[in-house]
Formats: sequence, structure tokens, C-alpha cells
Amino acid sequence: MIGSEIINYWITFARKKILEEWFLFQGFNVKKSISVFLFFFFFAPLIFAQQSNSAITDFNQEDSIVIASEPDYPPYCIVDENGNADGFSVELFKAAAEAAGLQVGIKIGVWNRIKNDLAEGQIDALPLVGRTPEREGVFDFTMPYLSLHGAVFVRKGTTGINSFEDLKGKEIAVMEGDNAEEFVRREKISVKIFTTSTYEEAFRNLANGQYDAVITQRITGVKLIEELELRTLEPLKFQIPQFRQDFCFAVQEGNSQLLNRLNEGLSIVIANGTYDEIKAKWLGPDDDSLVAPYNLAKILLFILIPLVAVFVASWIIFLRKEVKKRTRILKEEISKHKNTLQELRQQQTIAKSNEAQIRLLLNSTAEGFYAIDTNGNCTLINQSALEMLGFSTKNEVLGKNMHDLIHHTKPDGTEYTKDDCLILKAFQAGRGTYSDMEMLWREDGTGFPAEYFSYPIRQNEAITGLVVTFRDITDRKKAQSELLQLKNDLEVKVSERTAELEDKIQKLNKSQKAMLYMVEDLNNITKELKEQRRLLEYSNNELEAFTYSVSHDLRAPLRAINGFSSFLAEDYADKLDDEGKRFIQTIRANADKMDTLISDLLNLSRVSRADLKHSDVDMKATATEIFEETATEDEKSSFELTIHPMPEVKCDQRLIRQVWQNLIGNALKYSSKSDIKKIEIGTTESENNNDYVYYVKDHGAGFDPKYVDKIFGVFQRLHKEDEFEGTGVGLAISKRIIFRHGGKVWAEGEVGKGAAFYFTLPKT
Repeated sequence: MIGSEIINYWITFARKKILEEWFLFQGFNVKKSISVFLFFFFFAPLIFAQQSNSAITDFNQEDSIVIASEPDYPPYCIVDENGNADGFSVELFKAAAEAAGLQVGIKIGVWNRIKNDLAEGQIDALPLVGRTPEREGVFDFTMPYLSLHGAVFVRKGTTGINSFEDLKGKEIAVMEGDNAEEFVRREKISVKIFTTSTYEEAFRNLANGQYDAVITQRITGVKLIEELELRTLEPLKFQIPQFRQDFCFAVQEGNSQLLNRLNEGLSIVIANGTYDEIKAKWLGPDDDSLVAPYNLAKILLFILIPLVAVFVASWIIFLRKEVKKRTRILKEEISKHKNTLQELRQQQTIAKSNEAQIRLLLNSTAEGFYAIDTNGNCTLINQSALEMLGFSTKNEVLGKNMHDLIHHTKPDGTEYTKDDCLILKAFQAGRGTYSDMEMLWREDGTGFPAEYFSYPIRQNEAITGLVVTFRDITDRKKAQSELLQLKNDLEVKVSERTAELEDKIQKLNKSQKAMLYMVEDLNNITKELKEQRRLLEYSNNELEAFTYSVSHDLRAPLRAINGFSSFLAEDYADKLDDEGKRFIQTIRANADKMDTLISDLLNLSRVSRADLKHSDVDMKATATEIFEETATEDEKSSFELTIHPMPEVKCDQRLIRQVWQNLIGNALKYSSKSDIKKIEIGTTESENNNDYVYYVKDHGAGFDPKYVDKIFGVFQRLHKEDEFEGTGVGLAISKRIIFRHGGKVWAEGEVGKGAAFYFTLPKT
């Protein structure tokens, strides 16, 4: 037992070391001579000795596995012109699987998808997987069969990338899930990493000006550039020593049985030279340089000396097992000879059963089927053919000449002679014939159009008969006739439609002439509009001067009236009776009212001329702030205020505040004498979803709906001044502000039941 463990240990160690060194010196001729020599004379006997028994029990019948391959990772995994998976790694996997007694089914998919399929157990293996730390926790790997460094691909003429360190901060593209992606993220090559589904997509994007570089295996990149004809791309000369790719076969983690079989199969194709043939086919000939003396000594020290010690013991084991195997094979052959007669009898029974099944299948098909000999006589016919031809039993047909029996004719009604019969011509041509231009006649004399297929029957290179299949195509011919009629009808309609279009074209030409006259009229109107604009600008300037005059000149007398009346009230109070004092108070009140009217008119003028400064405005916060500023402490305590969530909107915050101030102030004023002191503020969306609709509702005095058109007019009041104070300008100012924002205003109300004021603002 201990000796067996020691031998197994040395077998495993030797196999590992010889394959590592074989791939380490890949591409050197001395490597080939040494490794192949060692493999055939030392390592191969160990494999065959170790597996002599298992080869009979495990590989006596082929197992089936499913793998997946990428479509565009040349020259390792590609899709050929017939849509089949191909490439160096795919062909190598097939050879290794065949050597291990495995049948392989291959499906094609993008890398990130098939990698996940293997991890989830939906497939059994992958032929090309770079071994990385990230993947060792998900997959189990065979020994590596290829080891290469990555390369950096850029557009020709690219400057600033002369070394690996220059990639810092560059835009780098890799294929999603590829070991190149794992490498650049693990090494933190750059913060600007882009992934694509395939390297073909990455290279096309690079050629179109995206990214600074693509990182992948050099040969893959070069092959893609050639196939895609991307002549503007090139690989940089420096290598990436940290990005060393060891390519292996990969299986799902824990599938040690399949892993061992693939390792053994890979060992065999390496030993018998198949690997070198496949590699030369896809990657070209190896370099002829020599192995360094240090590496040669390393091979001898770690491989040759232990193998010599193991070889003697393993050769004895191999011979003993070979004797046992050959003895067992002889016994099996004797047992097989004894069973031969019984198997032959069973085969005769199966053949009879198969013949019955074939006849059942023929009678179950919907197509007519019959066979004839070289004389045209029927030798076999199925049930569907009998029914289509109107016969009751096979005896009415078998042995009779089918040409004479079914009386098939040409489409014009003339009969086919034996010389021009398409079925009989299949004998002369020695190949299948086809026709859908024949009429077959039933036993009762009625006919139907048929589609014919005839195929020669060959035995020992000689034609001994024909197989004919046919079907009734009456419905098809009817459909073809209807389609032809439809085609003719369509041609008529197309002709009529063409005439209509020509008439419309003539009308369109007339319309174009009318449009020319209209354009001329529009040009004249444009000139008139420009003149009106000039006059409007002149009027605006006049209005500006008038506004200045109102602001300064009209207010001066008011200030004098207010001042002198104040002096009278203060200095001559003892000389005035109560009626005189009331007159002075009335003068001052009207002067204040006149000043307020002038201020409101100025505000109305400024609103029409002020420049809009749009910004994002929090409407809920603005309405809340206006209420706090406008309402007195008593009103704040007595009113119930509800402000629903309202979206932000782009508008002039200063002017919109004035709108809220007018509407909330009116709600407070006209609800002051009501029992229900409640104000509701909120928003909805317009029917076209292009505007926000804001509203202020109260339960105050309300107004008569028939005067709703006057409510937004200047100095228009629907209540007496002694009931509710005000000038009637606030709503007119609000209307102009909203109109300048591209919105509209309206109101709803009922006397004694409150009012609701609405305005809209565009969402954008």
C-alpha cells in the first residue's frame, strides 16, 4: 500500500512537471525533442499503465458532453462559413475528448453567457479559459496547453502610450467577463474601463474613435484586425508581463471525473504529436531558437531523474496489468463467439419487426407512395396512394403498369407517352425528377392535379426500380389561380391609382403657384409688421416716459395735499369743528388711495416691461412663505391652511411671488367675514400633461359667476369698497404675469360659498 502511494505520488508529480516545462518552453525545437522523448519513453507508459483497467471499464462506450465556444476569438474560437464552431482550442478539445472516449456537442454563444452557463452547470466544459485567481473559485482547470502575454491595441498615430505605465487614466476597453477585464480591474490599470459583449465590438468601436486602447491577447487582436479589415489599428510593441495568460480547458468546480478524463486526453494528444499538428495549423510553425542550458538542466533535475526511478517499477506494473487485460479479452472473445448464433437469430426477428414498422409508417403518411420495377409495374403502394387513386385494395394495383393504370396526362389534356413520361425518364437520367404539371386519373375516371417526386432505386450500382411520391395539389392550383386573378385586379387598381396621382400632381402644381402668390403677400405683411413693431417700440418709449411722469410729477401734488392737510389737522385743530376735521381726514384718505392707485398702475406697467429671469422655484415653500408674510397673527390662528405638495417649476421667482401674494391676500381678505376660514392651495396637471395647474381655494364671500369675465380687468371690483378694501388692480397684475410666462388664469366662484383661482405654468 505504501509503495503504491509513493508510485502514484511520483506519477502525479512527474506528469505535472513535464507538462509545465513542456508549455514553459513552448515554441522551441529542443523542447520538442526533449519533452516528446520523455513523454513517449517515460510518461506515456505511466499513463497507460495507470489506466489499463479503467480504459476498459470507463471508455468501453463513449460518453456525451456539451461544451460552448465563442464566435469571434480568433484563432482559438471562431465560427466557420457553415456556422460551425472551429479554431485551435475547439479542435484541440475535440482531439482530447476523442482520445478520452468522449462525444462532444458544441453550442455557440458570447463569452459572458457561456461562462455563466458553465458555472450554473448548463454545459459541461469550455475549451478556452484563461486561468486567473478570480476564476479558480468557480471552475476547475486542466493543465495549461498555451501560455501567452497580452498586448495593447491602439489606433495608428496614437501618441502618449509608450509603456505599461502610460495606460493610467486612459480609456481602456475589454470584453465583459474576459480575463483581460479581471486583470485590468485587479491591477487597477485605469479608472476608465469599458466592457463590450465581444472583442469584435471593442475593435470596431476603437476604430470609430471610442476608447484609447483595447487590451487582449496579441494573436486574437491581430486576427480580428485582418478579418474585420480595420487597417487603422495596430498592436503596440511593448508587452504586458503582468498579464500572462495560461489557457486551459475548464469544467465546473468539483467535476473531478470529467477533469481527469480531459487531462488524460490532453496528455495523449500531446504525446502522439496531434497537439503539434493542430498548433501548426492554426498558429504557424514554432521558433527554431534553442533552450537555455539552465532550463535544460532544470528539466533533467526535476523530471528525468525521478522518472527513471519510477519507470522501472511502473513498467513491471504495466506488464502485469497487460497480461491480465489480454487474458480477460480472450475470455470475453470466447463468450462473444458463443453468443453469436443467438444474436443472429435475434437480428432476424428484429428485421421482421422493422419491416412491419416500415410498412406501418408508409401507410401512415399523408402522401401517396408507390414503387415500380424497370418495366413500370407496381411492386409496393401505401394506403394514402390507394385512397387518392380511388382503389379499394392493393391487389387492384400490385403487378400492374402504373403508367397505364392512372392515365396521367399533360395540362393541355394530351396523354404522356412512355417516351416523354417524366417518371420513366428517371430511369434514363439515373437521378430524381420532379413535376407539378401532371393530371392523375382515379379509378372512377375523375382527375386531379398532382405534384410528383421520383427517385431511382439502386442495388449494386444498378437501377432496379423507382420510388414515387405524389400529392393532390388541387387546393394549391386553386390558390394560384386566385392569386393570378388578384394580381390582375391589383394591376388595374394600380393603373387607376396612377391616373389619380397624376391628376393630383397637376392640382399640386397649381397649388404651388398659389403658394408663390401667398409668399409674396406674406412678404408684404412682414414689411407691415415691421412698421407696426417700430411704432410699438415708439409707443413703449412714450409709455416709459409717461410712467416716469406718473411716478414723479403726479405724486408731487398728492404729497403736497397730504402734507398741508396734515398741517391743518395738527396746527389748526382747535379752530376746526368736527365737520372740518372730517373733511381733512377724507382729503387725506383719498390722497392715500390715489397714491395706492398710482403705485398699482406703475406695478402693472413694470410687469409688462420687466425682463423674465427664470430659475427653479419651490412653489410650496413660496406659497407658505407668502402666507406667513401676509397673514396677521389673528389670521394665522383663525385660518386653516392646507398646502398640498407642489412640483418645482422654472419661472421668474420675483413675479410669481407677486401672484401668490395677490391670490393668498384676496383669500384672506374675502374670507375674513365668513364662518368657515379655510384656504386650500395645491396643483394638478393639465389635460395635455404639458402644464402644471396651481389653485387657491377659499370659503369666503365668493362672486357672481356671470361677472367672471370682468374679474381680471383693471379697476374691476365685484364688491363695494366699504365691504372689502382694494383698488382692483391685483388680479390684472397677476393675469399679465402668468400670460408672460406662457400660462393662463381663470376663476370659479359662487356668492357666499367661496371662490377658486387657477393659473397654469408650462412644465418646461
